[in-house]
Amino acid sequence: MASWTAIIVAILYFLIQSWTIYIADRQSEATINKSRPLLYSLAIAASGSSWLYYGSTGYAALHGAEFIGLYVGILLVFTIGFPFLLKLRQLARVEGITSISDMIGARYGKSFTVAAIVTSITAIALIPYFALQMTSIHYLLDVLAGAHEPQADHEHGGHLTIPFLFITLTAVCIIFYSGWSNPSAERYNGFVHSLALDTVLKYVAILCIGTATAAWLFGSPTDVFSIVWASRNQIPAIQQSFSVGNFISLVVFGASSAFLLPNQFHLIVVHNKNDGELRTARWFVPVTMLFLGIFIFLIAIVGSVVLPEDTSVDFYFLALPIAGGQPWLTIIALAGGLAAATTMMLFPSILLSVMISNDLLLPLFLKRTSAGTGISKDFSKTIFMLRRAAVCAILLTAFGYQFIISASTNFASLILISATAMVQLVPAFLGGMLWSRANARGVYLGTLGGMAVWFYTMILPSLVPIDSSFITDGPWGIIALRPQALFGFDASHFVNGLFWTLSVNIALFIAGSFSRTATPSERIQASIFIADKVLSKNVLKSLESNISVRQLKATLAKYIGSTQTELAFSNFHRQSNIMLGDDDPADFNTIHFSEQFLSGIVGPPSARLILSLAMGPASMAQRQAQTLLDHATDAFSQNRQLLQTALDQMDQGIGVFDSQYRLSCWNLQFQIILELPREQQRMGTSLDRILIALFRHGDIFTLKQPVTREAFINASEPLRLKLKKSGRTMEIRSNPMPDGGLVTTFTDISEIVNTDELLRQTNESLEQRVRDRTAELTLANQQLAKAQKRAEEANIEKTRFLADAGHDILQPLNAARLYSSALIERLGDMRESDLVQNIDSSLEAVESIISALLDISQLDTGALKPVISVFRLDALLQQIGRDFSPVAHEKGLELRIVATSAIVTTDRNLLRRLIQNLVSNAIKYSRSGRILVGVRKQGEFVQLKVCDTGIGIAPSKLDYIFREFARLAEGMKESDGLGLGLSIVERIGKILDLDIVVSSVVGKGSVFSVTIPLSNALALSSSPTIPVMQPAGSLSGMRILCVDDNTESLAGLEQLLSAWGCTVFPFQNGNDVREFCLQGQSAPDAILADYNLAEENGLDLIQLFRSHYDRDVHAALITAERSNDVQQQANTLGISLINKPVRPAILRALLSHFRQDIAAQ
Repeated sequence: MASWTAIIVAILYFLIQSWTIYIADRQSEATINKSRPLLYSLAIAASGSSWLYYGSTGYAALHGAEFIGLYVGILLVFTIGFPFLLKLRQLARVEGITSISDMIGARYGKSFTVAAIVTSITAIALIPYFALQMTSIHYLLDVLAGAHEPQADHEHGGHLTIPFLFITLTAVCIIFYSGWSNPSAERYNGFVHSLALDTVLKYVAILCIGTATAAWLFGSPTDVFSIVWASRNQIPAIQQSFSVGNFISLVVFGASSAFLLPNQFHLIVVHNKNDGELRTARWFVPVTMLFLGIFIFLIAIVGSVVLPEDTSVDFYFLALPIAGGQPWLTIIALAGGLAAATTMMLFPSILLSVMISNDLLLPLFLKRTSAGTGISKDFSKTIFMLRRAAVCAILLTAFGYQFIISASTNFASLILISATAMVQLVPAFLGGMLWSRANARGVYLGTLGGMAVWFYTMILPSLVPIDSSFITDGPWGIIALRPQALFGFDASHFVNGLFWTLSVNIALFIAGSFSRTATPSERIQASIFIADKVLSKNVLKSLESNISVRQLKATLAKYIGSTQTELAFSNFHRQSNIMLGDDDPADFNTIHFSEQFLSGIVGPPSARLILSLAMGPASMAQRQAQTLLDHATDAFSQNRQLLQTALDQMDQGIGVFDSQYRLSCWNLQFQIILELPREQQRMGTSLDRILIALFRHGDIFTLKQPVTREAFINASEPLRLKLKKSGRTMEIRSNPMPDGGLVTTFTDISEIVNTDELLRQTNESLEQRVRDRTAELTLANQQLAKAQKRAEEANIEKTRFLADAGHDILQPLNAARLYSSALIERLGDMRESDLVQNIDSSLEAVESIISALLDISQLDTGALKPVISVFRLDALLQQIGRDFSPVAHEKGLELRIVATSAIVTTDRNLLRRLIQNLVSNAIKYSRSGRILVGVRKQGEFVQLKVCDTGIGIAPSKLDYIFREFARLAEGMKESDGLGLGLSIVERIGKILDLDIVVSSVVGKGSVFSVTIPLSNALALSSSPTIPVMQPAGSLSGMRILCVDDNTESLAGLEQLLSAWGCTVFPFQNGNDVREFCLQGQSAPDAILADYNLAEENGLDLIQLFRSHYDRDVHAALITAERSNDVQQQANTLGISLINKPVRPAILRALLSHFRQDIAAQ
């Protein structure tokens, strides 16, 4: 029922969301503007309202009112920091900023590296948070279904399918929405409406749950107050002392997340249209957050009192309506929880994908394009594909990451770890806004240093056990380096992490900024970002020109020469129809042309700086700037000469062509290799003329026609051309430059070509030898494959024979055991009972021998394949204790199973066989005393020990006992057998990769140790001591239904049960059982059924029987089938399993256990 409820709620939720986005994206701006301020405020509150569900409730339940610091931080941003928000919005419009990475990267000289670092940190912080939202969906549905176990490992059992489908649906919607909206304008009206709707839904759910909890869900308000007051000493939220350090840290987290999270930055800075929207949000968001915080605190306190202790604190909002028995309120809570989870995945993941594509993927893509890989210049479709690929990668990474989150993970702790990572952007962000000397090097050092400390203080402690020496004593025993108390700083783990990460970040940010001066582009951007009044987007256009055309020409002439300057200005004025004399002030168009023209020579940043200095006022500062430019000109000329000298020393020929494909730079090897005529060895020679000249002179004779410029430029692979005069082979590579133009290299690869030719000839001579050898190997492999196939077929036949023979032998043997046991019960103390007892013992010995042989056969042939699972070792040991307690009691031994909380990862059934053999041996070879089975933890493993007080083993025989049919002389006196038990133990250990160690003292006993790997889940609370099964009591009057298609086995079982005083209903097939059910007979106390029946199996028959009587009748499967599948199915259905031949003591103990359960009910 819970699953269908979740499905219906999820479908309705996504339909409403899709309809909202679809309608909003198609509304006119006039329609949207009417309700825009309220929608805008609700959308901004989306993130904070999600924290109310996942994080705030859990933190409030454990730490009290400290959680309110998160919302105090938001309040401070929207009040004290409101002018700062207005400035950010204005900067975004001037600089064309669309994300937090754009903002920080633009401040530091529009650095791609800075933007990439910001994007990487944001992804590192948000992907685990996305995974947490996915995990919350799992737990949300588990709590709804009543299957959530906070202390269990990360398995969701039967509730895994629905959450997986829900998450898949969410991912599909995100990918679909990312292409539905119009990202060209970076405006997401549909998403804003969706976020507003989510916020309303979450607000309504919190108000309903809080009001119901306080008013009537658990009694009147007076009753609720009385319950809370009576339990006030046991409520952590009330008893926990208020920590100022925790509160301040939460204020920092709340304030930074209000504008650093991608969705918050986009809504506040990019999507905002006017100051009125921000002014509405500045009171709406903090007021509603603080008001709803009261309800969260109420839910946390009441939940701590009325809900079971093992209820997850993060899901009190759902558990309270369930506990109160209010389905309608539960549905509202479920809808609010789903909205809270998807809010923090839907819009943030799309914005993060935009950041990743713009700052990480697209630059790499453009580099490939500029390298001449032939990729189209139209990037409209490419950008869409990159963003969708980024969304897929984000969600897949988050989906995989959620499976390493333990089920006992506290949501608030993981949120604080992610928030600490996001805070590492604060020094670079605020420092860039307030400090003009801040530069990119400071950002590199600060952010990377802060993230390194974050990894050490917050991530590493979450990956190792809390009681490990690394946490308690520090690495190498250095107390000062304890990650959660670094240098003795005594505070909570997240306060410690926040303090040291920010300290290192700020220190390195300042030191890195002081280590070098800011670049010109950094200084220009700093003047824009730190100015009291932000300049317009084009700085030159907003300034009043005080420079003449003559001054502009003089400035450009220093870099390109007077002739070229005059020609360029003349062409520009003629084409633009501008009539300006040399002494007239230059208009903006002329200044803009000068900047663009100069950018082609020295680059855009230098061109902007040169013109800015040239346009300064005619003062001492201007003359100093002119002197600076003169020095820059000299330096430019020297650098050009130094570069030319360096190029001439290279072995490669290098030619550089401008955007018009005219020769602008070349080196000495270029002249020597091509041997161009003198008239073509000058600047401005076109690439077409050079190629045609080479073809006409016969220097390139491998081509049938002249090479066109387009073929030369767009060559997808390097060209290999052989020069006629010299006979040398040249490899020609042409790489386009980002701003237009071409760089061509000529490399002499004659030696490589000659070597390739020699290798080709050598390979041809080797090919025949390889073919001959290959034919020989092929023939040998074919023969080997045939032999291997014959061996495998023989092995399969042997295995099938042993399995069939074993089953056929075990059936009559089972009947014989049952008859002998029944006869013993009837004879009682008569003289013939000893003879029958001897027969029974002989049958038991035959049974042990056949069972051991079957086990050996299965292990040796690989028929038993391990099925690795994660399970509690305690339950397995309890089962073994139940099975062997009667046998131990008959010998006067005490079998004690020590309780354990260990969770291990291995094959449950094979491990059970291994332990059974060890316990069986311990009972066989112990005359008195006790057998102890316990577990000891060792790092990432546990050691399971089976200790006995038996006859012991000599040190020289410790290896010998694991051989087949190996038996010690002393042991033969104690018990019969073939000596296969420990051989089976060794084989199972090898299959499961478990280490088995034995230690023993002759006459005192032995200890067998098995090392088993622990699972990655956190340790569970210790389970109660496992009770040892007491001797079987009376079964008189117990009604038992038996089903077996083997007549002898059925009759023997009936005789034995009748001798115990039971009323038996024997049947040979399922049809007889069905007739029994239709006769209206009352349900028996237990069912004993064989697995292999004529037309069906015992498991299906038991399920049918239970379904008819609508109750879980106690049942046991008695079968000669020993496969893992049957055991797994029986365990899943809660059906006990006894292998044939049946041991009467085990059967009687099981029936007694059934009778005790019936009596307890």
